[in-house]
Amino acid sequence: MPDNHFDSYTQSLLDRVISLTKEIDNLHAAYVIVNNRLNHLASLTEQSSKELIEEASKVEDFARLAVEATKLTEKSAQITNNEELIGAAKKSYIAASNVHRLALELRTVKLAKLKVDY
Repeated sequence: MPDNHFDSYTQSLLDRVISLTKEIDNLHAAYVIVNNRLNHLASLTEQSSKELIEEASKVEDFARLAVEATKLTEKSAQITNNEELIGAAKKSYIAASNVHRLALELRTVKLAKLKVDY
């Protein structure tokens, strides 16, 4: 039978190797946990970004419809020959056009980077 006893130096080296092996195993387990969490967060970010882009598109569509509605309102106001009504309709049309321009800019320029990233 071989002798299973080591001198103290060999035993300390063996203990150190075992300790480092356990530490490496623990670090690997921690890495897997952190990696899984980061992947999950990236997935949530991607989903949120897609939802944000979709909502921005809906806002832009709604603003475009508002422009069309105010354009019709302005035309209808002109039929009445009421200057106050025509002026109010024109202001509504200008405001709706500004909102549409901003919504379009948000969707096409500012959120375009999100679309490229995801």
